[in-house]
This record gives sequence, C-alpha cells and structure tokens, in this order.
Amino acid sequence: MANFVFPEEISYFVESIRPFQLVDIGSSKWLDVHEMIIKLSQQAILEASEHREEEVKEFLISRDKLKVMILIHEAYSVFLWKTRVLPHLIEIDPNPPATFLIYTVLFHEAAVISLLDTSLFHVSACEALQDAAIDLVDYCALAVAQVIGLVSMGYHENQSKLDVDEAVLTELERQKRDLIYKIGMRCISILCYLAEHADAIPLSASRRMVVTHDIPWLMADLLLFRPWQRRTDKGIQRFIDEKWITVEGADISKISKQEAQSWFCIQQLLFNQSLMTSYELNEERRKHLSKCQALLQETLLDQIPPLVELKHYLCNLSGSGNLSENQKHKTNLVLEELPEIREKLISEAERIGGFVVVAQKQEEIFLCTDKDKIFEIAKRLNTAYNTDLLAEIEENTSEIAQASTTVENKSVITRKCKMCATNAVKKCANCKNIYYCSKKCQQEDWPQHKRNCIKV
Repeated sequence: MANFVFPEEISYFVESIRPFQLVDIGSSKWLDVHEMIIKLSQQAILEASEHREEEVKEFLISRDKLKVMILIHEAYSVFLWKTRVLPHLIEIDPNPPATFLIYTVLFHEAAVISLLDTSLFHVSACEALQDAAIDLVDYCALAVAQVIGLVSMGYHENQSKLDVDEAVLTELERQKRDLIYKIGMRCISILCYLAEHADAIPLSASRRMVVTHDIPWLMADLLLFRPWQRRTDKGIQRFIDEKWITVEGADISKISKQEAQSWFCIQQLLFNQSLMTSYELNEERRKHLSKCQALLQETLLDQIPPLVELKHYLCNLSGSGNLSENQKHKTNLVLEELPEIREKLISEAERIGGFVVVAQKQEEIFLCTDKDKIFEIAKRLNTAYNTDLLAEIEENTSEIAQASTTVENKSVITRKCKMCATNAVKKCANCKNIYYCSKKCQQEDWPQHKRNCIKV
C-alpha cells in the first residue's frame, strides 16, 4: 500500500509543525516544515480517497494543531507574504534567477488549505478550530471572492489563449493566479463544512459568515458565475480533482463537487434559524438569492433531491411582499471576538521595520545567484514533492476506475434498493455507488447518504 508518510512518521511530522513569521519564510527550518506539510497533505488526501482510517486528521486534532491556529496561521503568513513582501522582492530584481523557490512558498499556502479541507470534513476537526474559526471564515470568504473576481475578469478565456496571455503575464504571475484559483475552490468546500457544522464552531465565527461576509450572497454569485466550468477549443471542461477534464454528453448535466457544495452551503445557512435571526433579508438580498431559483432545474433536483426544499424557499422569497417588522430590524448588538492571526503577523512585520525590510532580509534567499545552492534546494524539494509516487497513485486510481466501469457494464446482477431492498435500476447520479427503486426512496435515504455522496 503506497504512502507519502509512513504511519510511524505521522506523529513526528505533526509534532514538528510550528508557525513562522513572515521574515522566516524560505529559511532552512521553514523548508523543513514545508516538506512535512506537503507530505501530510498528500497523505491525508490519499487516506480520504481510499477510505482508509484518517490518521493524519486524528493526529492533527489530538496534537491540538488545529486548535492552536498553526495551519491557519501558515495560510495567512503566505497570503501576506505574496501580497505585501513579494512585490518588494520583484522591485529589487524584476527577473529573479530562479523562481521555483518563490513558487514553493506560494504552493505552501495551497498545501495548508488542502490539509484543512480534507480534515474539516469531520465535525471533530471543526470543533478543534475553536477561536481560529473566525480567522478561517475571513480567509475563505476572501479566497472565494478572489475566484469570482478572476472568472469575471476573463481567467477562463485566458487559459485557452496562452500565446496572448504570455504577452501580458509572466510565468510567475500565471502560477500565482492559478494557485489563487485552486485555493479558492478548496475554500468553497471549507465554507460548506463550516456551514454544515455551524453549531460546532464559536457563535462569533458562524455569525460572521452571514453578518460580515454575507456567505449566502457569495454562494449565489458562485452558482451564477460557475467558476468550476469553462469552454475551450476542446469543448466544455470541468475542474475535477485539481485538473480540467473535458465532459461530454450526459456528463455535462451532472453536478460537480463544488457546485453541490455551494448549494449545500447556501441551504445550510438559510435554514439555520439561529443564524437567520442576524440576517436581514432586505429587498436587494431577496432579489439576488432569487436568481438561483432558475438554476434549480429537474436534472439538478433529480441528483440532489433535498434541494427541492430550497427551491420552495426561494420561490416564497421571490414572491414575498414587504418585510415583516422582525425582518426589518435585525439586531446585531452582540459582543463578538475578532480575528487575530492576520493582525498579529502584520504587527510582527512592522516591529522589525515593515514589509520592505522583510524583503531586504530575504533577498539572499529568493534572489540568490549561487547556482550550486539553487540546485541543492531544487533537488531537496523535488524529493519532497515525490512526483513519481504521485504519478503511480494517479495511474492506479485511473485503472481501478476503468476496471470498475468495465465490470459494471458487463454485470447482470440485479441491484437492490438501499432503502426497501426491492429491485433497482437507478443509481445516485452523483456518486454512482448506491441504487434506488424510486425518487421517494432516494429522498428518504439522503440524510444518511449525503455525507458519503459529497465526499465521492
């Protein structure tokens, strides 16, 4: 059984994770922890995809790494580094001799978010966040908004015209933009999990989702912009498992993971009565949310039957008249905790002279001209990313999927409905694993099946 991290190493890796200040990013000790986070992230995805015992997640929680904010701290540190420090480094040298180390830092943020995404599927991980959930909500809301911004400015169109894009963007800028997109797509999942487990995170964090960031509005924007899909010369493509895959025929009407999570997130929040006491459904919000009603077509409802309730809700919302007095006067007079991680990182950078000084201190790391030193770092990072093992696992996964399809096509075994055990020919369109005799049985089983269905 392939592993990125051996079981006996997981505990040591998790224990070794620690937070870094902006000025320490790129140092030898930072690279040590970066390698461990990369491997833990890869291992966590492998465990989840193969339905193994999720040891990485368990060790993260048992060692309080989520609770002490380290992973969220690391995501914010790279976010601030790329927006506040990197521009000063580029001013010093617009053409760095080796950009792979800069890309390594940018990729660190994506690896941390991937690890959080895989872990936060479970309510126990959400509970372990504690006050750090407030910072995570802020981070994810911004990341998703950036994805919408990218798409609205032609990100998908540029992807199919790299010759034109080359004249406008440098390679590093394209890499930055692609990672912003991938991180934002991961953050859709995280917001969905936080909405689903809203009772497991602090009230300040859950209220922040509706009062400060208006996540229902943000999810509606996602559903209207559909950033998980694009049109190219090859046809319609979907973003599946971190890759763009061409879809044809019946697959075009199938719902993608991110689309499903956007629907679930908006439904969980709008149907959460305690949160809605803080959410004023004014005319502008009702009008915007009602735009999603037209998207809830029969093909979608067949795949996710519980969304019928959301469609009824949106129908009533669009047809409702003036707001009641209770809706007009929402009270937000609640003492709330505020996010701390970002402000602490900024304060620490200002303490040593500001972001310009941080860039000057890191010049010898990121603008290094020593070819031998550059080669050694590149060799070290290549080992950490273990691209050969990644390719092997991806190939095995493809073979298993192809074999499963072949067996399914040849099978003459009568399938049984999961609910009533009668003969069934229809299966869940989302995961293709469970069979039902009717839509009624599928709807009744959905509360139990939806967790596994989303995961697939």
